[in-house]
Amino acid sequence: MFNFKSLVIAAALLLTAPIAWAQNSIYTVNINVDVTDVNAAAAREKAMNSAYRQAFDIVVRKLTTAQDAAKLSAMTDAQIINFIKEISVVSEKTSNVRYIADLQVTLNEQILKAYLQEKDIQTAVADKSKIIIIPIFREFESDAPLLWETQNLWLSAWQQRPIHESLVEIVPLPDTPVSKAEITAEQAQSYDAAALQEVALNNNANDVYVADAVFDGIEGLKITLTSLKSGQADVIRIPGDRKMAEHILARGVDEVSRKIENKVKNANIAQSKMQSTISAIYNYEKLSEWINVEKQLKSIPYVRKVQVDAMGAGKVQMKIDFVGTDERIWAALRNKGFNLKQYDNFYLLEY
Repeated sequence: MFNFKSLVIAAALLLTAPIAWAQNSIYTVNINVDVTDVNAAAAREKAMNSAYRQAFDIVVRKLTTAQDAAKLSAMTDAQIINFIKEISVVSEKTSNVRYIADLQVTLNEQILKAYLQEKDIQTAVADKSKIIIIPIFREFESDAPLLWETQNLWLSAWQQRPIHESLVEIVPLPDTPVSKAEITAEQAQSYDAAALQEVALNNNANDVYVADAVFDGIEGLKITLTSLKSGQADVIRIPGDRKMAEHILARGVDEVSRKIENKVKNANIAQSKMQSTISAIYNYEKLSEWINVEKQLKSIPYVRKVQVDAMGAGKVQMKIDFVGTDERIWAALRNKGFNLKQYDNFYLLEY
């Protein structure tokens, strides 16, 4: 049975030294609180409990699906505080009965991972995915699709979507001259692979989705969502009166975002169960060079372990344990500036 680790929170609060916003870990989130109570002390205590819970919910939803995150919604404030590693104040204001603050909350990665594992909640590899949405729109099935036109209410709905903290970054294709030269509404509707690949490449995206929205008679909104990577199409229906177009389209944005995020996380979770190992040799001139390379390798989310088997004469022989597909680890290595050359049963690692 998992035992909560007793944490001394007070020493980590850093409440007397305001800091600048910073967020370099998925376990660190920025929280705003505004709480009123019978006095300032009670308001502050309530605000801190609220900040802990918000941070916990945000981090858990980054790591797993909405369904699994919901399993933890009944946790008490006393339980949640055990996951808090640090809380820092960016700014704060108080009155006799009110406490307002911008806070930065960091969760304890090891404790959270152990708890989720005990609860059999699968987590995604902690790496970001970027998804580009191309929102094309028609009022009627027979209409020509709109993309860059001002009449495209569907694009406007995506542009107004609030930014959510998540490992899956879902953003509409930016309305720029470059984007307009890359793809037209007709190309998006016909799933022009070359144009979609160019969009993915130029936006450094893991996948591109065409979201084809059309008002479906009096039934509401019909969205056909198609992924460039899988070629799979899904149909999403949002019921409602088209006279309330803004409301229906906003709901459509939320539903599409939720569906894509869960798809990406489920695929990531499935890949997290795949364990692989490669043997590699790295040539170095100075020991400090190898120390930096090892640090870079260990910083890759998919790399679980770098085991040095032999070292000397400017060579390191190692095994790299990783999760996910070969394609994913190769891409992650390239993004870090590494190159792999295969020789029989081992690889030559270059940096």
